Parts: sequence; structure tokens; C-alpha cells
Amino acid sequence: MKNIIVVKFGGSLTKNKDAQKKFIKDLAELSKKEKIILVHGGGPEINNLLLKFNIKSKFVDGLRYTNEQTLEVVEMALSGKVNKMLTSELIKCGVNAVGISAKDGSIALCKTIKKLGFVGNPVKINTKLLEILIRNGFFPVLSSVGIDNKAHSVNVNADTLAMDIAIAFKASKLIFLTDVAGVLDGDKKTIKEVKIKNVDGLIKSNIITGGMIPKINSCKHAVEKGVKEVLIIDGILGIKKMKGTIIRK
Repeated sequence: MKNIIVVKFGGSLTKNKDAQKKFIKDLAELSKKEKIILVHGGGPEINNLLLKFNIKSKFVDGLRYTNEQTLEVVEMALSGKVNKMLTSELIKCGVNAVGISAKDGSIALCKTIKKLGFVGNPVKINTKLLEILIRNGFFPVLSSVGIDNKAHSVNVNADTLAMDIAIAFKASKLIFLTDVAGVLDGDKKTIKEVKIKNVDGLIKSNIITGGMIPKINSCKHAVEKGVKEVLIIDGILGIKKMKGTIIRK
């Protein structure tokens, strides 16, 4: 399948209802011309439900440990609340949206990270179910819950899942909606384009720092593996204006 666009939804959009509505409306419009797969997480919803059920979060090296109890809440928040909200809002905009998780059809077969419990990284992406949906005019909305080799649910980082889906399809675009307007330089101004050969230099010179380092390295990896271009854009401004940074060869 050619010219697939993978969009990762998250960050500030999960909290900002006005920006969320605008994003869904713009995405619905874009889907009339393009084949899109929407991948989402939902950290704030997970945190809200954990508080409601009085379940304390445990962190290992800054990452959430997911036991069986927490995993139930993760599935409830992601595959239940967030996934069905996005799906129904897209349907309201006239889109043939289908809400599924990355464990359906074993889309993301994962290897668990033992120290984090039921958390894993995809080792194989099965594109068949997504291809069937897209070929038949459906818009897949995918929550970041995968499956391991024993058919257990696994919590997957949504950025990682979006990247692996984009690589599997050799997507024309992978779009990350974030809390900032792309990659910023030393003066906090957006760098409009980054060539992958320059990524290491930008990190060494401390122009790219902190949490943007793993994101930019993921973008570089995606382009090296056949994704034509990756965009890191300001989620609040939406998918129409595309204010941010483009990463390409």
C-alpha cells in the first residue's frame, strides 16, 4: 500500500478540548484525500482513572511500571474511553472510522520489558487488518495496546507504535502532534527542516536536548527505514497549518 500517512495523537491535545475538536475536523477533511492511520496514547486519562480507583503509580527509571491492575486501567482508558471518543467524533464528521487496539489482529506483537511489567516494544507489525480496513474505505483509529507471544495485553509507548506502523507501511508521512512547535534552536525558534545526517551534530552541540533527543532519534530511524518524511508539529495549531519541523533525508 502506498502513500499512507500515520498520525500520532497525544500531548496537549488530550487536555485541550477546543484544539481537539479542531484537530478532528481538520483530520476528517484530510482523510477525504489521503489514507490515514491514527495512533493514540492517553496518559492523562490513565492518570485520572488510576486516581479514581485509588491505584498508586509505581515508576522504574522514570517509566510507569504496569502490573495486572494497572494494565486493566490502561486498557479501559486507551481502548475504551480515548479510542471510542476519537472514533465517534470522526464519525460525526462523516468519516468511516473504526476504533481498534494494536492487539486486534496481532497488529503489534511485542516483547515485554521485564522490569516494567506488562510494557513492551513491538518486534513485529502485522499490517493485514489495517490494509483490509483501508482498502475497504475505513479509517483505523489505533490505541497503543499491543499483544505478547502469550496473547497478554501489553502497554506500548504510542510514539514507538506510530513509528513502527509508519515503517511497516513505508509511510509517505509520519506526523507527531506535540506540545511544542517542532525542534527548537538555541533561541527557542523552530528549525523548519532537519536532514537526518545533521541529527547527531545537533545533539552534540546541545541544540537538541532533553526529551526531544529520543523523539528526534526515532524520527531519524523512521526515515532511515523508508518513511519519506517525519513532521513534529504543534498540536494546538493543528494538522492543517503544520507549524513545526520536518525531518527527511
